[in-house]
Amino acid sequence: MSKDKMYGYGIALITVIFLILYTLYLPVQEFFFKNDLGGYDMGALNPLNITPIHAMLWPVYLATLMIGFIIAWIGITMATTPPPEPIDLDDLNLEDEDFDEEDKD
Repeated sequence: MSKDKMYGYGIALITVIFLILYTLYLPVQEFFFKNDLGGYDMGALNPLNITPIHAMLWPVYLATLMIGFIIAWIGITMATTPPPEPIDLDDLNLEDEDFDEEDKD
């Protein structure tokens, strides 16, 4: 297996593990476990108990997921794309005379 494929699979695997751990530990703890969020209590005006912490948490969480999926996609693309064929300079038929004629004009 080439280096590019190993790097691609490594990037994808590390990103997926990060996203799973991020999902399990950051928003789930904040949403399901009751803790002191700085004393914001809006009572009947806030039936879902959404605090300013939650208002910042979910957009940041979704943005992190989006960036993580893009990074994992790049890793999978690196792993599945075949390497380019090397360029054979002998087949190009370039001669030094061709370059000299262009410089004279």
